[in-house]
Amino acid sequence: MRNARKNLINETTTRLAKNYDVIVIEDLNIEGMVKNHPLAKHISDAAWGEFARQIEYKTQWYGSTLIRAPRFFPSSKTCSQCGAVRAKLLLDERTFHCEACGLMLDRDLNAAINLAGLGLPGTSSGTGRRGEVRPQQQILVTTAHPGEASTETLAFVSA
Repeated sequence: MRNARKNLINETTTRLAKNYDVIVIEDLNIEGMVKNHPLAKHISDAAWGEFARQIEYKTQWYGSTLIRAPRFFPSSKTCSQCGAVRAKLLLDERTFHCEACGLMLDRDLNAAINLAGLGLPGTSSGTGRRGEVRPQQQILVTTAHPGEASTETLAFVSA
């Protein structure tokens, strides 16, 4: 399992850094998160720290831009449509519901859209990709769910 996890992280971080101009990750307090005993094993098994370490040096190798969302950026609590921020969002609430505009969608998808907005669509890292996916990866983009976060400019993101 350990080798399979290492291989998956290596392949995933390489693919992301080679094919995407801007990558956004959250600056998570992993040390603090593993103190939550019911979740500690799952968090450790996910190897988030190793993923972040590899994506950091690989984006430098391949000329991509890595953006770390600030530790306390409310990606899950902010409405990706209107920008309203909820005061509280419990971990067991899997659907985000905005009381301001009525948006309802998966909590993780809402957070991903908010994080993609931090990627400043259209930013070029100097690689010539200008936020676009390389042609051989275009198949993955066209088969992705339309609501998935991407490097495309979203209509509701303002500069």
